Amino acid sequence: MHGIAPRFVLFLCALAGPANAEIEEIIVTARGRAESLWQVPDSVTVFDRAALADRQVVNFEDVAAATPGVFVINDQDPGTNIITVRGVSTDRLQQASVTYVVDGLALPDKELFTQPYYDLERVEIVKGPQGALYGKNAIGGVFNLATRAPTETFEAGAEAEAGNGGNKAIRAAVGGPIAGTKLKFRVAGQVQDWDGWIFNTFLKKNVDHQTTRNLRARVQADPGDTVTLELRWHVNSEDSGAAWVSSNNVTGKFRGRLDGEALTDPFGDFEGVAKRHWYEVSGKADVRLGSATWSTIVGFNHYHKRWQEELDFRNDKPVTFFGLPLFPNGIQPIAQPVDLRAWTGESRLTSDDAAPVRWIAGVFVQDVLRIRVDDFGPLLFGGEASRYRTPTTQLAGFGQASFTPADRWDVTAALRFDSVRTSEDIRGVTSNRRADFSRKTFRQLQPKVSVSYSVRDGSLLYASISRGFKPGGFNPVPGATDTFTRIYKAETTTAAEIGARFASTDGMMAGSVAAFATDYRNFQYFAFINGNDTTFSVPSVDIRGVEAAVTARPNETFSIDASFAYTDAEIGRLQTPDPVSGTGLRTYAGSQTPNSPRFNGLAGAELKFPVTGEMSFKVRGEVTLRGKTFFEIDNALYSPTEGAINLRAALATETWSIAAWAKNLTDNRWAVSAFGQGQIGLLAFLGPNGPFDSFNINRGRQYGVTVKAEF
Repeated sequence: MHGIAPRFVLFLCALAGPANAEIEEIIVTARGRAESLWQVPDSVTVFDRAALADRQVVNFEDVAAATPGVFVINDQDPGTNIITVRGVSTDRLQQASVTYVVDGLALPDKELFTQPYYDLERVEIVKGPQGALYGKNAIGGVFNLATRAPTETFEAGAEAEAGNGGNKAIRAAVGGPIAGTKLKFRVAGQVQDWDGWIFNTFLKKNVDHQTTRNLRARVQADPGDTVTLELRWHVNSEDSGAAWVSSNNVTGKFRGRLDGEALTDPFGDFEGVAKRHWYEVSGKADVRLGSATWSTIVGFNHYHKRWQEELDFRNDKPVTFFGLPLFPNGIQPIAQPVDLRAWTGESRLTSDDAAPVRWIAGVFVQDVLRIRVDDFGPLLFGGEASRYRTPTTQLAGFGQASFTPADRWDVTAALRFDSVRTSEDIRGVTSNRRADFSRKTFRQLQPKVSVSYSVRDGSLLYASISRGFKPGGFNPVPGATDTFTRIYKAETTTAAEIGARFASTDGMMAGSVAAFATDYRNFQYFAFINGNDTTFSVPSVDIRGVEAAVTARPNETFSIDASFAYTDAEIGRLQTPDPVSGTGLRTYAGSQTPNSPRFNGLAGAELKFPVTGEMSFKVRGEVTLRGKTFFEIDNALYSPTEGAINLRAALATETWSIAAWAKNLTDNRWAVSAFGQGQIGLLAFLGPNGPFDSFNINRGRQYGVTVKAEF
């Protein structure tokens, strides 16, 4: 692979003609200060404004599809997501395995990660444990987003989008000075509606419809030469479908392969719905203190979600269990509302970029109250639902220092200590009777050391070792025969990486390559046991992988890019009781971790040429590929290798553009998540005509036109 890709790129460069275009320098803030990507000894994938537009990016799923080693699923409802980076995975109700930062503020819960992407300056994805700088949950990496900042000159822009599935969107932004250069603002908003692309054959309608309203406002003040103040506000409101789940005996009829005839459309008789409302307000101050800058940011988040679904995902009446007609009207409605309130604060002191030792020192605090209700309707058999009240306080101190011991050499050392105190109070929703109360504090040191050597300007060799940490948490109260524990353990990852970032001397070609090995301890995996959402721990997972990316721009007309990642995430020794019967031991050693494709990659090409003096035409085509993906720890249900073709063609001037685009042009369908009868007793004994597996399918082909104007 490594030998073929460069030769292929050089072949295409030769076809393209004379070399007279350079790849632009990219500035990132992944290490807490603005610096060139070519100086960063980490695996970082960056999408600037142009790249986001060329790929028609509207959410983090679009970004992940173009990032080697990253896999994202928006599953069950708009707030539920699964994120995997280099084999380190998050599942439904667990905490995230990545840290998600927007304009310097770490979001407190992964329910907030699914905000729409618009009016962004840059998206950075940093892969590998980043706990030394970012703290808890950066066990797999970091998503770092920067929205467009206020400017000293007036700016305005708007775009309208229309496409299949009833997709309609309007996005607009305006900003500029309020009082000269001392006070500036920017306001951006989006309204988007779609009817959906997933058709329920029983209800005779699309069930993945969504209406979104989103608004951001940002004000920046510069009262003096040494002080910058900023206030941000954000609100998001959504009404949508939820849980458009299909059902089939995939394990029995198709040997677990979710492909072809196994991929039935949903045919349940209950339409899931979800409503979400979220607002955020934050303030930031940057104060120049001699040769350093003191930065403080404080933010508050309030989030509210209500959603309902069914759990049998069929239209049979009655639904039987062990052949008994226990559910005459089906297993519905099921509700799992979530409420969240969080305060986040960070204060750090950062040295000048030109200092002999470039350092950062800071403290972090986050206080979160999360309340979830598990109302499983008919599965309660007349009992009351449970409310889980979980307050969590995280305190951390961190530091990082970089220095140059010799010409072209750079050494960075960082260390962070996190203390996460959490508790959970379980009470009946109606009676308020306490079922259990548990408390636990998780503590972890997270070091990181990296060494880099600049071969020449734009080319870098590096090696690093780092640790990441994700706290444990709480399960429901186990019964006498249950094998899960009330408190499950914290996860850690310790990763070693070697890599290179290179650029040709003429600036036409650039790329990167990395190899990594990760020791993954106490991997948390999800199971639905006895009507409970539960988490179990795998003592050890061994992860090995390689990644490579290359971009070439031989002239102003033509450019190509390609990326590829291979990840082997294998479970070590693990024997646990059978999750369906509760008796006997099952061995999972050698299984792949769920939701972790063996490989993914992308190859794209772009042509741009003038039409008139001011107008240009640009067309981009790309092919994405994702390898075989298992969905549960027993590896019974899996999606085979799948791919998609994306196209975008645009006419543009400096002030306007019109683009036609298509995602998944060939309308390829695949499963994005699944629950299997081999892991969930409810599915194993449902009828009539059971047992069943349940799964979600992707949305298929999407296409449309986007018109944009800037003033």
